[in-house]
Amino acid sequence: MKPLLILADDLTGAADSAARCRHAGFAATIFLQPPQPPFLGDVLAFTSDSRYLSAEDAAHRVRAVTAPLSLLDVRWYKKVDSTLRGHLGSELDALLDLGMASCAVICPAFPAQGRALIDGMLVAPGVTAQIHLPTLLKTQSRHAVAHLLLEDVRSDGAVQKVRELIADGAKLIVVDAAEDADLEAVLAAVEAAAADVLLCGSAGLIGAWAAREARSAASSAPVPQVEMPVGAKLGCLLVIGSGSDMAQRQIEQLRATRSLVAWTVEPGATYDGVGETMLLHLPRPSHGTVLDGPQARVSAEQLAEAAAEVIARTSPSLLILSGGDTAMHVLARLGIERLTVLAEWLPGMPLCTAVDKHRRAYKIVLKPGSFGQEETLITLLDLIRN
Repeated sequence: MKPLLILADDLTGAADSAARCRHAGFAATIFLQPPQPPFLGDVLAFTSDSRYLSAEDAAHRVRAVTAPLSLLDVRWYKKVDSTLRGHLGSELDALLDLGMASCAVICPAFPAQGRALIDGMLVAPGVTAQIHLPTLLKTQSRHAVAHLLLEDVRSDGAVQKVRELIADGAKLIVVDAAEDADLEAVLAAVEAAAADVLLCGSAGLIGAWAAREARSAASSAPVPQVEMPVGAKLGCLLVIGSGSDMAQRQIEQLRATRSLVAWTVEPGATYDGVGETMLLHLPRPSHGTVLDGPQARVSAEQLAEAAAEVIARTSPSLLILSGGDTAMHVLARLGIERLTVLAEWLPGMPLCTAVDKHRRAYKIVLKPGSFGQEETLITLLDLIRN
């Protein structure tokens, strides 16, 4: 198949989509910077690192990183946050301006992580804000927005409905979905209705696409065996920078139930000690704290500085990085430019291998901050060690 380029606005967004493609059997690589041709592998996921920027600057960043690649013979997927953070409309406008497609179909549902879009409204664990995606896009984009309801997705008339919306001039088509079968129906309808469409969504839609593509492909990349030292202790450092409520509950659960060395990154803190399992995290954010933006980036830089100190002193073989800004800054400090996806450990959470600037090898799990349940960090550790 043609190489698939996945563009996300943060690193863990690129990672969760690459994980879904790896799960379907395709060779997937995650890049901190835009990949350069010739492309090796089936799926190349990268980030514009634009979520923290203003809408105007995010659009400019997207144009800058994609324009050199826009005329290549590849497939594109625009990854958006499953809780609709970021500047979706501005970034989609930038891609359409480059002529990458005549319109975009936006479906952010990710049923495996409890995310759905019903009547245009976001449904997601821990999200209490009422977010109506068609209305949100109308405030962010200069293009005409249309909406395909769940009842239409599940009807025999889905293909005709998509054709009608395109014929009426819609450039951004929001599509409801609540179950994996809905994602498959969306793909089938879009494929039958129009060829010149940019697919846009969370890891859910690209996962459905990859599974569909794998079923029709003559072959796919074999899943490599994950080699861990038999009988040896695998030093692990968890670096949790996400301020989401779920990430904070996961930290509390891990600290309450496991023996570990833990540090909170705050003024005057020191990071002495070593253990088989080590945890480094930011303090719980105060109520009303903005979780994306310049201040969040500053906090991520401080966390990455502490992580680099701990890594240099303790030499862990496994890193679990939670939060897009956190992952970006930690990996950049280590001089890691790309990660090869070995397997999808949990939905949207890949286990990768990477080599730093000193040629030291790591196993790395990338985890979006709000993904999972309270015990997810524990589950990740147990899966790797057992």
